[in-house]
Amino acid sequence: MTSMIAILSRHVLRFRRLVVTALVLATFVITDEAHTQVAPPTVSVSFGIDTTFTDVGDVVRLVRAYLANPDSSARSRGLWSAATDFDRNVGDLTTDVYQGFPATIVGVASDGPGDSVYVVRVLYARADSTGGHISPLAFQRLYAVRESGAPFRFRLSGALPRLTHGWERRSKGQVTFWYAPGQHPNPAKISYASTFVDSVVALFHVPANHLDMYVAGSMEEALRAIGVDFFPEASADRGRGGRGLRGGIVLAGNPGIGEGYVHELVHAILGPTFPSRSSLFAEGVATWLGGSRGRTPQEIYARLRQIQVAHPTLTLGQVLSYDIPNGTPEDQTDAFYATGALIVDTVYRRAGITGLRALAQLNRDPNTLQAALPTQLGLASSDHSALDRWWRAEAAQKSGVR
Repeated sequence: MTSMIAILSRHVLRFRRLVVTALVLATFVITDEAHTQVAPPTVSVSFGIDTTFTDVGDVVRLVRAYLANPDSSARSRGLWSAATDFDRNVGDLTTDVYQGFPATIVGVASDGPGDSVYVVRVLYARADSTGGHISPLAFQRLYAVRESGAPFRFRLSGALPRLTHGWERRSKGQVTFWYAPGQHPNPAKISYASTFVDSVVALFHVPANHLDMYVAGSMEEALRAIGVDFFPEASADRGRGGRGLRGGIVLAGNPGIGEGYVHELVHAILGPTFPSRSSLFAEGVATWLGGSRGRTPQEIYARLRQIQVAHPTLTLGQVLSYDIPNGTPEDQTDAFYATGALIVDTVYRRAGITGLRALAQLNRDPNTLQAALPTQLGLASSDHSALDRWWRAEAAQKSGVR
């Protein structure tokens, strides 16, 4: 099988022929496809916290002020530390927990000798009207650091540098790999991932920013490292997965893939530099180049073809809407990612990076996408049936399964 590096090298040559200098030199900012952050409607304090202690009371007031509007403006409001490069440039990596669930501060305790750093633990959960059924969403860990001039005498700080300072690390090219206890460097995968990063950077002609990949034994362990001690993960992943975060940070929570979790590296490379309004493009381009969940793009195409054969009446519109009749969550995700990769591949072959840039700007609404895709793909007809025929034929050709 031809290696992904060889495929990317061929793409790079085509890219250089197709893209004009003005587009090559431009940089852009991608729109975050994660959920919109919603502040907790209430912030309670657990019975175990005594706010009559001056430091504890100050930290609780700081957390309340932050959770009233948990976003990047925390720095300008003086609530988030800027004392380290990490806190200044990356900040809060736990933003998935802000989904409108009530918050309860369940712990404020010294992080060690002295009183300059406190660890703060916050539970996000909903309860029914009787209080008998509780639905927890997340358990978060933040740090409060005593700083001169801070509005509450303390500022908040992220968990990642503190929780991983003792992890083994290796660096190659633009990537530093960090290893949770029990995980060990794989030189071949390190070399592959580093070369892959260089190839993607060259293909899209984006800045070669430094990346940090955290290799853990599970997604749970990786999330704990950023300060999320509990968060529901998809059962289909069996606790193994990956995630690209801002600041060039990649979580690799599948030891079977380890440093080879290149799908998430694509997100980390293109996230801050290539514009996107659609998860179809974002996941499609990452799957096109890096596969998904340790599977090659061709294996993902074969998986899509399997789903198509099992659902003869399935339409592309249903896949874009995550609405496969009787489909499992894994079916939905695999079909969506593979479909995105098929579209990205066709648009690239037709119009290069210029075409991908236009594709990335399409609205993520399924109806809007279906209306615009025929033009992007160069189809003669804009009828939905023509789009469906293209989709099935392309999956059959790419997968080799008729």
